[in-house]
Amino acid sequence: MIGRASIGAHPWRWLVATVIVLILMMLIGATLFVRSLLQPQRFTALLQSQLAGAGLILSVEKPAAPALWPHPAVQLQGFQLSSIGSNAPLLTATQARMVVPWHALLHRELAIERLEIESPRIDLDQLQALLSKLPQTQGAPQLPHIGAGLQIVNGTLVRNDEPQLFDIHAETGTLLPGIPFQLDAAARSGSDRSGILKLTALPRDENDALRFDRVHLILSVQRGLSADLAGNALWRGGSDVAANFTGTLKLPAAAAANPSSAASAAANAGAAPTVPRDYAVALQILPAQKSVPLVAALKLEGSNEHVDARIPPLQLVDWWHGVLTSQPGTPLTLPPLQGRAHVETLSYGPLQMHDVQVDAGPDVAPLPAGSAPAPASAATAKEVAH
Repeated sequence: MIGRASIGAHPWRWLVATVIVLILMMLIGATLFVRSLLQPQRFTALLQSQLAGAGLILSVEKPAAPALWPHPAVQLQGFQLSSIGSNAPLLTATQARMVVPWHALLHRELAIERLEIESPRIDLDQLQALLSKLPQTQGAPQLPHIGAGLQIVNGTLVRNDEPQLFDIHAETGTLLPGIPFQLDAAARSGSDRSGILKLTALPRDENDALRFDRVHLILSVQRGLSADLAGNALWRGGSDVAANFTGTLKLPAAAAANPSSAASAAANAGAAPTVPRDYAVALQILPAQKSVPLVAALKLEGSNEHVDARIPPLQLVDWWHGVLTSQPGTPLTLPPLQGRAHVETLSYGPLQMHDVQVDAGPDVAPLPAGSAPAPASAATAKEVAH
């Protein structure tokens, strides 16, 4: 009697309560249905297969678990990536998520939209070891087919267990032939200098080579250099690399880099610039041929400065390694450089040099025609920028 009176007195209240109960039941049913569709072990096996194509092994401490918020995903605990054949991890993280697209989930398809990794620790030594395993001159290189994007939040880059970069945030798209690739990254150094990197490219499998068209690279370091380059590249394995890039380079002014010493710097070197210096850049990489090593031809043109040089990158690395490991008193050999340069100011820490002119070796020979991929056209560069 009381119940009927209460319902009659408040019909809308009871109707709302009934609707809420039905909605809750539907949500619970939908949640259980979605969890049954996820089946974490299937997506873990798919991700392991895709990473194996890039030479990586995925391992987790605990079985994967489904997650529904803020989007369908598979949660991984004790996430670890290692290079095949290596005992040391390249990347470790307490947790990661494999985001599953709704359309694939509802159609019971296996697909991973993005791998999200929180606070990872990335080992630079292991990363270099992985890169050293890339195809050599024997056999054509193969582009790793990675159908999932990657997102890193608050990562740390270490070398010899010493942190090198902090607060790493990075996001990439898929890495597949014929599909535009994009990388956006930002990080902070130990001296609190931050930097950003943006890279777009169109990778292609071309006969016995990998071709990267519409490459656009933007690099900017706080209180440091910034660069904007566009072009194309071709890689046939090992040091058989050809590339052609054009763009701009901006270097900071020596006085502006240390405001506290700006007055003394200006007094000691009246010609020192007080504004950043802008350069037009042309970089061409010529592949190694028989007895001729891999060469990078670099041209910089500023208002009153220019650089026209040829640099063998691999030999330069060997030379620098020899300088660092040489015994005290060993005569310092000249770096393997060839070309001409006139630079108004060179600044590296306490070292300050002004009106620098360099004449290294014989005259720089003209670049052979067709030795590198054609540079990006103005229309292509504009397309990449957007």
